Amino acid sequence: MMKKPTALIWCAGLLGLLNAAPSYYWAFGGDALLETIGQWLITLRTDMPVLTSLALLGIGLGKTLAVVIPLVTARLLTSSPLPSQRLTSRSRRPRPALWWNLSRLIGAGLILYGAAGLGINAGLLLWPGLDLQDPTARLGQALLWYPMLLVWGLVLAAGLRRLRASVAA
Repeated sequence: MMKKPTALIWCAGLLGLLNAAPSYYWAFGGDALLETIGQWLITLRTDMPVLTSLALLGIGLGKTLAVVIPLVTARLLTSSPLPSQRLTSRSRRPRPALWWNLSRLIGAGLILYGAAGLGINAGLLLWPGLDLQDPTARLGQALLWYPMLLVWGLVLAAGLRRLRASVAA
């Protein structure tokens, strides 16, 4: 059993950075696994390389922010002196309740987005007789990208639950 209540949040952070890394890689011109996102992205990057790179950089930064917010939350909640004030403190310190709610929103969003994307793409792949226009992208979405988001969200949710239990103790 993990001794630190934040270990799962750190694991979720690692998963999130692994998910963000390809966005940075693609933003700076990398091509590996790009076809698992879709031919549309390859075409868009050819037609508008600067705008596409900026968008991919923004996606990478957004994912990185989704990693940092729960880590800041964990730090705030584990460093507060009084357990009863950890989630409700209105002092000059950063508001832990705001960070806590943002972290929960990130976890829920990752779970919902990952599960929906996985379900839709798996359904499209398994639908009998359906002619897929971009099967490589469907496989990439169903077997790699959406499951990664789902697992990231589940690990984050478990970490937040564990953190909440340790803060309440």
